[in-house]
Amino acid sequence: MKRSKSSLVPLLALSAATFTTVSAEMMPSGVLHSLSSAFSITDATAGLLVTAWAGTVALTSIPLVRATLRWRRKSVILATLGLMAAANVATVLAPGYGAALAARIAAAAAHGLFWAVVVSYAASLVSPDRVGRALSIVLAGPTLASLVGLPGGSALAQILGWRATFVALAIALLVCVVVVAVAVPAVGAGSPRGRAEKWDRSAKPILLVAAGGFFALIGFYAVFTFIVPVSDAIAGIDAAAMPGVLLASGIGGLVGVLAAGRISDRWPTAALPITVLALAMTLVGMGIARSPIAYVALVAVLGGVIGVLPVVLQARVMRAAPEQFRDTAGSILITVLNLGIGAGAALGSAISASASPTALPFLAAAIAALAIIPLAALPSSSAARRREEVLR
Repeated sequence: MKRSKSSLVPLLALSAATFTTVSAEMMPSGVLHSLSSAFSITDATAGLLVTAWAGTVALTSIPLVRATLRWRRKSVILATLGLMAAANVATVLAPGYGAALAARIAAAAAHGLFWAVVVSYAASLVSPDRVGRALSIVLAGPTLASLVGLPGGSALAQILGWRATFVALAIALLVCVVVVAVAVPAVGAGSPRGRAEKWDRSAKPILLVAAGGFFALIGFYAVFTFIVPVSDAIAGIDAAAMPGVLLASGIGGLVGVLAAGRISDRWPTAALPITVLALAMTLVGMGIARSPIAYVALVAVLGGVIGVLPVVLQARVMRAAPEQFRDTAGSILITVLNLGIGAGAALGSAISASASPTALPFLAAAIAALAIIPLAALPSSSAARRREEVLR
């Protein structure tokens, strides 16, 4: 397919797929109590359905990408969506917690492979100067999942039960299979294994960018996972007011992801380190805010920054990786980012247990700022600098 600027419909189809897959990923959080009641387990045990998902993605993404290198990329996307639909049906039919956990692990493996491929596929649909904008469309899906998908699924579960929610997810995933099959053109074929697996000089900047994302996400999730006690301790915002705080964060995230494409395309080199610095500064601001209004405004800014970060991060990787290495690069990135998310939540838990929540934003900011170290070590790109000057 000839790359052009007229790729909006395929990109929207991929965005619908990312919306649905991330809704499926997050849904146990929205129906946690219903799941624990249905399987006669504690909420903490039911929460392992979320933990196991992240761990599975981190462990399986790279091996599965390597195992499917000979497949056409569109076929991989369609297969993973179909497998996730089947896994959601298996969750509905699960007679006990063990079967439900196994179904979730299968869905998570498909999800990790899907995400390793979908970003590089979206980048392949457009010209290099529009990669950021293409990714901002595709990555709007996860933001909308948190704003619409999770609350909607939770509401459906309250009316019809949690199984109805997972049936709806399975149907939505099958619809995405049809939409992607019809609306998204086939781009590229499976690569010969030897050529595709060769680690060339592009691997170094990819690993450096992934390391930067790792530290940034530790900082973000250390605070965001414990946003309820942090908000109460710093600004006196109790749990009853948290829906408004989370809404502000979600709106900020949507604005951020929509703006991120132009930011990334306008400043392909500078966008990522500036975003990381903005993240660290916003966390510091949250730590010193005492007015609830100022605090909520900073939470909205934090949402905006974390909306920008995935786009500029993945766009930087897609620009650094040669086309035959993009899927492997995507699998490296999703693995490292999931590790960062898990490490951030663990750090937040440790700090919350041993110190006042008011200290958490400052420690998180310091860790997020560490991302500048690997990013500063990125090889210079004179072509990227010339591009920034032209676009200015």
